[in-house]
Amino acid sequence: SLSTLEVTNMVKMRSQVLFALVTACGLGSGQASAPNFHGCVDPVARALPYCNTSLPLESRLDDLLSHMSLEEKVAQITPQQDLGDKCTTFTKGKKDIGLPEWVWLVETNTNIASACLREGSCATTFVGPMGMGASFNRTLWRLKGTVFGTEMRALSNIGGMRFNPGNKALIGLTAYGPNINIARDPRFGRASELPGEDPLLSGTYAYEMVTGMQERDSNGYPKTAAFLKHYTAYSTEANRGHDSYNISTFDFFDTYLPQYERAFRAQPAGVMCSYNAENGHPSCANDWLLNKVLRSWKPDAMVSTDCGAVNNLKGAPVNAPDDAHAAAFTLMNGTDLEMGDDLFKSLPAAITMGLATEERVDEAVRRTFRIHFQLGRFDDPAATAWERFRLEDVNSTHHQQIAYEAALQSLVLLKNENDALPLAKGKRIAVLGPQAIARQGLLSDYAADQICFSGDDHCIGTIAEAITAANIGGTTLVEQGVDMNSNRTGGMQQALAAAGSADVVVMALGNDKSIEHEGLDRADTALPGLQELFAEKVLALGKPTVLVLTNGGALAIDGIMHRGSKAPYAIVEAFNPAVVGGRAIAASIFGFENRWGKLPVTMYPHSFIHEKSMIDYDMTSSPGRTYRYYTGQPLFPFGHGLSLTTFSMSCQRDMSKSTSVAGVWDGSSLDLSCSVANTGSRAGDEVVQVYHRAVDIGSVSHPLPRRALIDFARISIQAAGSAEVKFRIERAGLELVNEHGVRKLYPGMHQLIFSRGHGEEITFDIQVPSTESLSQDPVQVYV
Repeated sequence: SLSTLEVTNMVKMRSQVLFALVTACGLGSGQASAPNFHGCVDPVARALPYCNTSLPLESRLDDLLSHMSLEEKVAQITPQQDLGDKCTTFTKGKKDIGLPEWVWLVETNTNIASACLREGSCATTFVGPMGMGASFNRTLWRLKGTVFGTEMRALSNIGGMRFNPGNKALIGLTAYGPNINIARDPRFGRASELPGEDPLLSGTYAYEMVTGMQERDSNGYPKTAAFLKHYTAYSTEANRGHDSYNISTFDFFDTYLPQYERAFRAQPAGVMCSYNAENGHPSCANDWLLNKVLRSWKPDAMVSTDCGAVNNLKGAPVNAPDDAHAAAFTLMNGTDLEMGDDLFKSLPAAITMGLATEERVDEAVRRTFRIHFQLGRFDDPAATAWERFRLEDVNSTHHQQIAYEAALQSLVLLKNENDALPLAKGKRIAVLGPQAIARQGLLSDYAADQICFSGDDHCIGTIAEAITAANIGGTTLVEQGVDMNSNRTGGMQQALAAAGSADVVVMALGNDKSIEHEGLDRADTALPGLQELFAEKVLALGKPTVLVLTNGGALAIDGIMHRGSKAPYAIVEAFNPAVVGGRAIAASIFGFENRWGKLPVTMYPHSFIHEKSMIDYDMTSSPGRTYRYYTGQPLFPFGHGLSLTTFSMSCQRDMSKSTSVAGVWDGSSLDLSCSVANTGSRAGDEVVQVYHRAVDIGSVSHPLPRRALIDFARISIQAAGSAEVKFRIERAGLELVNEHGVRKLYPGMHQLIFSRGHGEEITFDIQVPSTESLSQDPVQVYV
C-alpha cells in the first residue's frame, strides 16, 4: 500500500498536470475553447437538424432521437462502465452524428465537487448546509447558488475535472444538490448535508440556491441544471435501499413534500430519487410520487436514481425476479436515468417481454437531452454570456468573501452567561478538545472532492490556529485532551493543567464523519467517547469557559448545559464550519464580528432517543418530532439564538387596507411591521421569525402543529440604531394540511407569533369567519 506521503505527492502531481493542461490551452487567460462535452462542434454534427439553432427545441430533439436505435437510446440513460465509474454516470455518445459522451453526477451541496486547478483555485467550499440554514438569510442562499453556477460553468469551460484519478470525469453542467431532506431525527447519518428541520426554511433555502445556480443570461441560458436530493422522506441509513416506512398522507404533505414543492417554484431540472420506500413503494419506482406529485409541479421534471437504486429493487420490498423486471418497474413508474448500475441495458429485453415500452424510453431520453439543449450544449458556446467564465472565476476573492460571510452567519450563540463573551485579547487562553485541532473533522458529508491543492488538508484552518491568531498580545495553549471517540485518558491531565493555568478556556467538542456519515447513523446523540467527562472536569475548575460544538446532527449535552459555579459560560453551536469556519469562530467569540444565526433544528434532550424510534416516520406520535410537534422540553428550541448586543422589538398591524369589522378578518392580506431596535453598544444581526398557530378552530380529524414558521427576515442594525421589517401574510399562511393532504383554511381563532428566537414574543389574534364569507379570489398555494 502507498504511504500518506506518496499519496499526497500523487495528488499534487495530478493537480499540477491538470493545471498545465488548462494553461496550455490558454484558458486561464480567457482564450475561447469548446466547453466539456460540447456538441455540434464538428462538420458532421453541424450539418444535422439537431444542431440547427433556428429550429424549435422539440424539432431538434425529434431529429436527435431519429438517428438512434433503441439500444443507442437506452445507452443515453444507462451508465457505461467502459467510460468510467458507474455512479459518476458516464452516458454514451454517438460518433457518427457528432454526439459526445456526458458525465451526469457532480455533487453541489457544499461546493462544486472537483479537482483543484492550481494553488488557490480549488472550488469555493461553504460551511455545511445546517450552518447555511442557521443564517435564515435568503440573500446569502441565493449568493451561494450564484457562486456554484459561476464556478461550475468556469470548470466546464476550461476542462475542469472530478477528483477521480482513473476515470477522466470532466465537469459537466448537471448539478446534484442541494439536499433538502428534512432533518427528521438527530441520529440520521447524513444530517450534516441538510439545512434544517422546517419545510418552509428548507424549501426557501433550496428555492434561493437553485435560482442562483440556474441564473439565466439575456438569451435564456441557465448557468447550470440543478437537481434536488433525495426525493423524498430519506433519513435513515440502516438497511438503506430495502427499507420501507409507513407515511400518512398528512405527513407527506405536511413534512416530506412541501420543501420540494416550494423549491420547484425555481424550476430545477429535476430530482434524484431516494433509496427508501414509502408504504412499500420505492421512491425511484413510485408512480404517485414521481408522475402524480412531482410532475404536477413541473411536467418535464427529470428523475435520476441514486446510485444502485435500480438493483436494490431485486431485493425487498419489491423483490423483482431479474434485471429486466427491476429496470422496467423503475422506468415505467417515472424514473428517467439510472445511476450506479447498468440494469437499464436490459430495457430492450423488457420491451420484448411487454414490461416496458419504447415510447417511455423516448420520453426519458427526451427529458435528459432537453436539459442539455436548454443549457446551450448544442449551440454556439459564444451564444451564452456564461462562456466568459474562466480559471480566475474559481474561488475568486469575491467568492471567498461570500463563503466567509456565510461562516459568520452560520454560528449560533446558545448561551452567554455572565458575559462570557466576547473574549478579551491578550489573555492566557487554553484551547482544548479534539475539534480544536481538527481539519477534516470540520467538514460536512459530501463537502468536496478536493479542498487543498497539495492533496492534504493544510488549507483548512483549525479553531485553535484561529484563536491563537486572534489573541494578539496573549498566550494561547492548545491541548487535545481526549480523542473524538475513544477511552484514552493519556492527554486529559495535561489539558486540565493547561486549563488550570489559563484565564479563559475554550473547549471545542463534537462529532465528525467517523461518527456520522452516509451509511452510518448515530446510535447515541451524546458526545462520543470521553468528551462529556472531559468537559465536566474542565467546568469543575471554575474558569470562564466557552464550549464550541461542531457537529452535523444535534448533540444532547444535558450534562453540561449548566455549571455549578457562577463562572462565565458560553455555548456556541458551529455545525460543520469547514475551511474558513475556524476564523469565523474566533472573530465571533472575540467580538470582532457579531453576525450570529438561529438554530435550524431542535436540540433534544438525551432521553429523546429512548422515546422515539429512528424508524418511526410519524411526525406527531408521542413525543413528536421537530419544533412543530415535539411536546417535550428541548435543550434549545428551533429558532433560538443570542447576540453580543441586545435588541427590543415592537410590532403592529397595518389596518389601512383592511375591511375587517369588529375584529373579524375579511380575508385580505395581513400587513404587519416590526420595529427592531439595537439597545446595545455594538452592531449586530437579528432574525425576526413569524409563526402561525391555530388556537381554537374546533374539532379536526388531523394533527395540529404547535406552531409553524411562515416567514422570517434577517436584518443588520448598528449600535443604538433601529430597522423596520414588513411582512405580508396571505390567507394561505393561515391554512393547515388536513388528513387528505389538502391545505384548508379553518374558521376560528388563529394567532400570528413574532419572535426573535429568545425573549418576549408578540402575538396577534386573527378571527377567521366561515370561508363562505371570505373573498373567493384565487390565492397562491402556500406550502
